Amino acid sequence: MALKFRYDISFLRALSVLAVVFYHFNFSFFKGGFVGVDIFFVISGYLMTKIILSGFDKNNFDVLEFYKKRVVRIFPALLTMILIFGFVVYALIPTQFILYLNSAFSSSLFFSNIYYFLNNGYFDQSSHSNFLLHTWSLSVEWQFYMILPLMLLIFKKTYRNSRENFNLIFIAITGFSFISMLVHNFYSSTFSFFIFYTRAWEMMLGGMSFLYEKELQKISQKTKPIIIGTCFLVIVYFIIKTEDTNWPSVITLIPVVCTALIIGINQEFKIYKNRIIKYLGDISYSLYLYHWPLFVISFFFGLERLRYSIIFIILSVILSVLSYHFVEKRDYSRKVKQVLLGSAILFGICFFLSKTDANLYLKNTGIFANITANYKNSNTAKKQYNLESRHFNGSRNFVDFDKNFLNIPNNHKKNIVLLGDSHAGMFAQTINNITTENNYNLIQITADGTYPMKDSEGILKGSIDYFNYIFKSYLPDNYKKIDLVVITSNYAAYPKEKLDQKIKFSKDYFSKYKVPVLFIGQTKVYPIDFPTYYYFKKKYNVNYPYEESLFDNTAKINSYLKENLGSRYINLLDLNVKQLSPENYPYLYDKNHLTYYGTEQYRQVIEKVMKKNINIKNTTND
Repeated sequence: MALKFRYDISFLRALSVLAVVFYHFNFSFFKGGFVGVDIFFVISGYLMTKIILSGFDKNNFDVLEFYKKRVVRIFPALLTMILIFGFVVYALIPTQFILYLNSAFSSSLFFSNIYYFLNNGYFDQSSHSNFLLHTWSLSVEWQFYMILPLMLLIFKKTYRNSRENFNLIFIAITGFSFISMLVHNFYSSTFSFFIFYTRAWEMMLGGMSFLYEKELQKISQKTKPIIIGTCFLVIVYFIIKTEDTNWPSVITLIPVVCTALIIGINQEFKIYKNRIIKYLGDISYSLYLYHWPLFVISFFFGLERLRYSIIFIILSVILSVLSYHFVEKRDYSRKVKQVLLGSAILFGICFFLSKTDANLYLKNTGIFANITANYKNSNTAKKQYNLESRHFNGSRNFVDFDKNFLNIPNNHKKNIVLLGDSHAGMFAQTINNITTENNYNLIQITADGTYPMKDSEGILKGSIDYFNYIFKSYLPDNYKKIDLVVITSNYAAYPKEKLDQKIKFSKDYFSKYKVPVLFIGQTKVYPIDFPTYYYFKKKYNVNYPYEESLFDNTAKINSYLKENLGSRYINLLDLNVKQLSPENYPYLYDKNHLTYYGTEQYRQVIEKVMKKNINIKNTTND
């Protein structure tokens, strides 16, 4: 059915997309620009509920026709964007091509939100390097479009016979979604962020603005502008000031309700009809589609300064204008089957290529693409870290972790403990080789993203619980059997005063038990994943604006550690090791950098210092 053009909704779309774009391009006055997505959700909920229930009123709602209109509205522009940037990534950034294909096949059939949730672990792709990350919200909306009409059809009879009861049911479903978001936030804020039913309440509140539209229209004409003005001020405040931690939450309710009120009151103002603002509202979908992949390109090429951001935003607008006029505005009403077939074909091609050895279609760069995309699930990673067996995944529940490997064997061998976060885990294979050849036992105690200490700080509750068990129970019970502890961590993740406290804790704790301890120094961190960094240096000679500060910080951290730890400190970066190629050496995937460790030179230094320190332990504790 044709709906009267709503200038207020067009204005909200323009505001939302600008907020999202400036937020993604890191403009400081748009810290909470991600709220624009929540506004889009409310708009979608209002429009879809209005279409469905208006169809109920006229007794002419056709669910298949509803789906067809959503397909021709959403699919063409999205599929075109995926195809365009597929060629761009293949040509310019081939190291990311398999990762792009993974995002593409999940986006083409609108389950990317689920895919990103399932692949959002500590060792997975960084959000800044995911070209299609923004499609998660489109997937959430599409799932809402699929489920809402079916759900409302169940209550169609109630709607026609008792609006009051229907409204209560609608409110109850909205409340269930909101409460489920709060419950899941306690266990996994990532789940609440990505999954449909924990975000559905935002769209349902948009639907409620339609259900109570008549009541809102009864507000006096003098009061309406005050309410709308206040709501806009609140939304702008959230866009400017909100930090992107633990979102959505109870606080999210505020901008969502404000948006629903603006739509429900439906008051027209002259500014709504400004041609530029209206046009931004018209192209908002395409602008949302194109701005993020362009930002990711700027990220990989190190073009993140203000002048480059402005250039990429202008380019985003140009592409969105072209998309709007040549893709969005075309009539696909008689080509629904072709559009769906195109989506299925794109899915099939992307899925097939993503599961195929990249060396078959990427000359000279296939190995980089394979490493970047498949390291976490490869046997190399499992062997290097002992993933899924001894290295603890901090997003898991500690109670469910099988700790039998921590049992120290009674075989009269020296017992070495490797202790730390993922920067320690990456040395597991190297130190295991050393201990095996020297007839030692290795006990690996490593966990994601958390310094190894009692009551540590961090966002991964599982890792904190794990280390509390280690320091409060395991080590006090077993310290007499331990001959040497080797610690390493991402020291650079902490400010100096915090690092002082952590190093002091480690020294004091093991000194109390008279257990010798060694610290491996800060390992090198790169601005982007190492294979892509290596490729970009060779291909484009890119100098990243922040790489020198990263490397300088690593050097400063190691100088600090050397000064404070003396002979108990191992700095592998002092070794004169030439720049290594990921084609030939072991590598590490740690958050958003791939790098290399485990070479023979590193091993020799670690082994030499370990042998020197392993017999220092006070014999009274043997």
